[in-house]
Amino acid sequence: MRWPWHKPVRVRSEALSVGQAETVRKGVIESPFLAGTTLNMRFASTWGYSVAFRRSGLAKARKTFPEFVSYFDLVIEAGYNAFFLNPLVIFRGGSVDAHVDCSLRSYTLPLEPPCPGKVSVYYAQVPEALEGGELLLSDGRGRELGRIKPLPNMLVQFDGELMHRVTPFEGAPEAVLDRSRISLVCEHYRLDPALLIRVPEFHLETSRGFGEFFDKALETGGTGNEA
Repeated sequence: MRWPWHKPVRVRSEALSVGQAETVRKGVIESPFLAGTTLNMRFASTWGYSVAFRRSGLAKARKTFPEFVSYFDLVIEAGYNAFFLNPLVIFRGGSVDAHVDCSLRSYTLPLEPPCPGKVSVYYAQVPEALEGGELLLSDGRGRELGRIKPLPNMLVQFDGELMHRVTPFEGAPEAVLDRSRISLVCEHYRLDPALLIRVPEFHLETSRGFGEFFDKALETGGTGNEA
């Protein structure tokens, strides 16, 4: 069942415990998968990686990303059967253009999936005295429904049909993780069987090359299979 039309946006402050919030933040910053975005040109100035999975792949997602388990427990509800997870890092000087999320389209084409039933955005890191970097949400008529100034440990959930963008993170461009704006985004879908079968049970995409994983494995004494 979709959210009531009169409440398309929900905001929750202090969504996780202090310890859980720090675990999520460090999980994004320290991830071996973090690199230039794998998304479209609207996200050209961002970093991240993406994970598509079905509900049957949730156990693997939890095992692969134990640092995000508290987030999964918080946002994943019954009734959704496919998900698209995207840690999103915006550096000073960056932004995200207006769009409607439908990231599973790349897996289901030529069939068109519905928009997500909901989108969950958790703010894992927000620089002090952030200028810009707001989340703007609007409906199909262009009517603004929300202008949200991110705060650390805030969860925003909104109807997946809403148009949204991130205003420019003001200041001279700098690619410094500790001073970046970091969110963890999950699109939640209800797909019929013909579409669901096209979505992988669990698939991770990153722009970081295999050579970097191999070098890291040598440094840590690993096997090189971490990717």
